[in-house]
Amino acid sequence: MRGFVPALVLATIALVAVGGCTPQTSVVKVFEDSTRAPGPYKRLLVVDVSSDYGQQALFEGEIAARLSKEQVDAVPIYTKLDTSKGVTQSEINKVADDIAADGILITHIASVDTEVDVVAGREQLKSTCRRGDPVDYFLYDHDIIAEPDTVKVAHTLVVISNLYDGRSHERIWTIQSTCFGKESMSEAMSEEASAIVRQLRIDELI
Repeated sequence: MRGFVPALVLATIALVAVGGCTPQTSVVKVFEDSTRAPGPYKRLLVVDVSSDYGQQALFEGEIAARLSKEQVDAVPIYTKLDTSKGVTQSEINKVADDIAADGILITHIASVDTEVDVVAGREQLKSTCRRGDPVDYFLYDHDIIAEPDTVKVAHTLVVISNLYDGRSHERIWTIQSTCFGKESMSEAMSEEASAIVRQLRIDELI
């Protein structure tokens, strides 16, 4: 686990091109070190690599919250280090050592696809009878009521997640997860966090 995080970003983005997509939340395992010592990780440093500090903090928090439900002591890096201007792997390793983390989970939102669908509002005719014979069209006031347009937004996220051993700093596990058609980024990140933690549990890493 050497060099700066931007190098990791370039490597992980390249993985996206080979991944497949299906119309559901999907997970593709890209790498797993079969030689690692068996046993779950109990204390993880959680790092999201992002140029958007607010998004980074939100995603780290989502992942940490779900890890906590699995009885994993999870620490978002933004709570220990100012990462608003980026972070290097040596800084990540130092924080992991300082908090005695036995594992480091690094995520990166590799791509975001946003679709916007605008459905034109309908127009309805409202007629009010003023007086007289209700069958007489000319005794009605006629107003056109226009309904507003409806805007539907769908976000699709591709996330690369890497798990590193806290002692050796070697990569032991990588997945690509894809979340489809969520109405908001926060909902998409929440779904991604669930998928990542679920796969860690399936693979008996937590």
